[in-house]
Amino acid sequence: MHRRHFLQLASVTTLGALASGCRAAREYDALTLTHPELLKALGAERVRTIGERYRATTRGESDAESLRQAIDHSRPAASRILGAAGPSVADLVREDFEKGRTVVVDGWVLSRTEARQCALYSITRPA
Repeated sequence: MHRRHFLQLASVTTLGALASGCRAAREYDALTLTHPELLKALGAERVRTIGERYRATTRGESDAESLRQAIDHSRPAASRILGAAGPSVADLVREDFEKGRTVVVDGWVLSRTEARQCALYSITRPA
């Protein structure tokens, strides 16, 4: 294989991978961020209340865009920058607890990711 052909093939492969990663990142955002696992345990009304209280007490994280960015910035750089497959939301939650990134909202100890998901839920699924 000639060098020119190799570089062309590598470029096409890289672009394909990046496009696929970007699509995966959009799906990750759309499908999981606004549906916290806490819905199953606590129900919609309680999750909405937790989200509203988190937004009211957390400066700079009161709208959907800032919340999505905050969650995105907690992902590894390769996931954010290159669009590579990153950890699941459940993995982010687990890592938050392991590293002590928790908040108390309305008497519940939540990972930052869970609290942000509740906040997104309260915006996207108002009462």
